[in-house]
Formats: sequence, structure tokens, C-alpha cells
Amino acid sequence: MTSALVIATAFFVYVVLSTKSNHVSLKGLDKVKYELNKYHTERYWGIFVAGLLIWFWVLGYPWMPPVAFNAALQQSQNVHTVGVTAGQWYWMLEDGSNSQNANDTRNNTNNNQLYVKAGETVKFVARSVDVNHGFCVLSSSNQMDVPLFQMQVVPGYDNIFYYTFKKPGIYTIRCLEYCGWNHPYMVSSITIHAV
Repeated sequence: MTSALVIATAFFVYVVLSTKSNHVSLKGLDKVKYELNKYHTERYWGIFVAGLLIWFWVLGYPWMPPVAFNAALQQSQNVHTVGVTAGQWYWMLEDGSNSQNANDTRNNTNNNQLYVKAGETVKFVARSVDVNHGFCVLSSSNQMDVPLFQMQVVPGYDNIFYYTFKKPGIYTIRCLEYCGWNHPYMVSSITIHAV
């Protein structure tokens, strides 16, 4: 990444320096050569930038949602489905994978907390009953920590996201889309247990 930035900077400096006029009056064939050289340099700069963008796309391809989701599904035999209902100003979590076992206290979502095993791929199926919400899972129980992932929860659609929690711990769920006056208190959590 650093080498690409250094090369891009050097090429940009070269383009800027080569396109400046020398304040010399060019006539005839010299003027034509100068103009052609100037446009060739700009063309090469455009090709370089296009190549750089394609290279970034290739590097980011494994993290694009369809590819990342398919890889997550292939790695895990067992996908844990979690239903998420968003409303002003709450998250209602439903453990869809084990809903047939209502006596299992580990999967009780009455306290609006969800329990999942570390290393298990989780399929979040989120719905909104009113307005847009931003379903965000933070990397710890600190409510101002770094997001692990975020998806928009749009009314009228099943919004799906796959994620595999690698480390046990408590992860905070926050709304990142302003949804009304009580938006800052739209918080819940996920507890990830060791395998």
C-alpha cells in the first residue's frame, strides 16, 4: 500500500512538472511536439489512476458482501440465524436457530441479550417496523468503541448480514442512523461464549 502511494506521488509530481510551460515561445514543429508530449503524459496519468483503482478493487474483492457471505457460509457447517427487529427506540433479538427449544435459558432473549458461540457464523436477518435504522455491532461492551460491521435496516425488507465472531466477549449493538429523539439510547448487546 505504501509503495503504491509513493509511486503515485512520484508520477503525479512528474506529470505536474512536465506539463508546466517554460515561458519559451515555441513555433512550428516544436510546438506540436510539446503539445503531443503534454497529452501523452496526461493519458499515461489517466491509465495509471485507472489501473490503481482496478488494483484496489481486486484487493478489496474478498471483503465484498456476496463473496464474503459465501466464504463465511462455506467455512461454517452451522449457521446461527438471529432475527433482529428494530423500532423506535429498541432492538428486539430473536434466536431463530434454537427457537424450537424454548426451555433453553441460554437462548432467552427476554432481557434483549443474545448468546452465541465463538467461531459460529451468525446470519442476522433485520427488519424495521417504522423508520430506517443502522444496525451496528461494536467490538466490545464499550458503547463508543470501533464498529465490527454495520448495515442499514430498511422498513419493508429483510436486511441480511453474515458475521463470524472469533473472540468471546460482550459486543454492543447500537443504532447508527438517527431515528428520533431517543436514538442515543437504542442499545443492546450480544454475548459470545468460548466454544
